[in-house]
Amino acid sequence: MGRIHANGFFTIEVARGATLTIEGDITLKSGTLIGVRKNASLRIGEGCFFNRNCTIVCRDAICIGADCLFGESVKIYDHDHRLAGGKVSKSDYTLGSVEIGEGCWLANDVNVLKGSVLPANSVVAAKGVVNRPLEHAGIYAGIPVAYKKALPN
Repeated sequence: MGRIHANGFFTIEVARGATLTIEGDITLKSGTLIGVRKNASLRIGEGCFFNRNCTIVCRDAICIGADCLFGESVKIYDHDHRLAGGKVSKSDYTLGSVEIGEGCWLANDVNVLKGSVLPANSVVAAKGVVNRPLEHAGIYAGIPVAYKKALPN
């Protein structure tokens, strides 16, 4: 398990039967919340940086590669509340793992939702919403995100 370098307060909740693996040193800024629910698995790679007010809630599986940068208020969820009979369930969820490759940069207010896969070295512009596997590394923006251009050399 790695070390957490913190600046301000943060919260980490790991439920019974859940697994949180921090593979090296990471940085958490003030207001960050990491929640790993019962029987879920969260892995965070070496050198990741989480700016203020980031939230990760894991009910299934989330894997974050090394050296990723997360801007302020990035949210990562591997689940949705289940809808049935015209109602939203408070305690039943649909699940879908999330994978974020090494060296990704998610700018401020990005949301990464269940079933998302970000290839290594991808960039998601501010306020983007990732809701599916992205085909290849590049710069993405929008709601939902769309490919904009290749990464500069």
